[in-house]
Amino acid sequence: MIVERFVEWAQDAPADLRADAVAALARSYLHGDLEPHIRADVEQSLVYALDDRSLAVRAALADVLAGSPDAPHAVVLSLANDAPDVATPVLERSPLLRDVELVDLVAQGGGRVQAAIARRRPLSAPLCAAIAEVGDPEACVALIANPGARLMRSSAARIATRHGANGAVRDALFARDDLGAELRLILMRAVASALQGFVSGCGWLAPDRARRAADEACDRGALAIAAGEADRRAFVARLAARGEFSPSLALRALLGGDVTLFEAALSALSGQSPARVSGFVRDFSGRGFEAVYRDSGLPLSALPVFRAALAATREFESAGGDKSAELSRRIVERALAGCPPYDRSIEPLRAMLRRFAAEAARVEARRLFDAPMPSAAAA
Repeated sequence: MIVERFVEWAQDAPADLRADAVAALARSYLHGDLEPHIRADVEQSLVYALDDRSLAVRAALADVLAGSPDAPHAVVLSLANDAPDVATPVLERSPLLRDVELVDLVAQGGGRVQAAIARRRPLSAPLCAAIAEVGDPEACVALIANPGARLMRSSAARIATRHGANGAVRDALFARDDLGAELRLILMRAVASALQGFVSGCGWLAPDRARRAADEACDRGALAIAAGEADRRAFVARLAARGEFSPSLALRALLGGDVTLFEAALSALSGQSPARVSGFVRDFSGRGFEAVYRDSGLPLSALPVFRAALAATREFESAGGDKSAELSRRIVERALAGCPPYDRSIEPLRAMLRRFAAEAARVEARRLFDAPMPSAAAA
């Protein structure tokens, strides 16, 4: 009788009254002391309300049932598949929705649906992974900011790879305390790629020059990130596994006086122990160094340049120079002098070293003009 009367009344009742009536029925279902047969009738009325033509009626039902563990699962699942205005409170709060159901909703729903699920607390690691894989930027920002989400490093890296060029996503990731070197590298490369496309699209730089500038900026950034890593060998190995460790990065490290990172690179790329590699680097003119250099996969044509850079680095250290993450003009010039004069195959390397020399000269000029001027009293 409850169902029949409700259906008959709902045919002509205004939407606001239907919404109030449905909300009252839902509250009675959750909190009323109802006989089993009456409770079953009320549940049928709630099921009937799922097809109400008014969004407000269905939204009123969702608001009442959203956070309750005692709501009818079939009704909650139907509401979760409804329009975003109806589904959002259920997706955010319902304890009845299982991960398998939520994963399907993430895959099939739009940005508002994904963002609502991303705000759930708690949020399991598999569900976080699903949002990281297919979620739009808004959903990923909500996920990153959710303190109840079990966001694994791999999922955060996937978000950074997919949406690293999005400013809101980047800001959300940088706000986290657990942002590691890998994520910083991914975000840095995403920004560099976006800037590369922008400047070449505007015609400010030719595509090849824009790409080269982006690659060199990424190498500088990678060295700055590596400076804060305790296990540099593992850092290089991670880069190499993703195909992101280039010979230019190894050379740039050495040209900045960072022999430690260069040794870590040789060890990771060749598979030899750090202690063994360190011994070969100390005797860089010998055959042992050449062998480990070959095993690392670095270009053989550049071997004289690396040896010249190591010789300059040793001389620079013995003279009491300060090591810096930036290029050393003195070491770069020695490396450039180490290029075989009549070998045309290393012309690209020679051109890169000339660019490095110009960059090092600018670094020196900045240091000179940024240094504090002596006071009159001191003069």
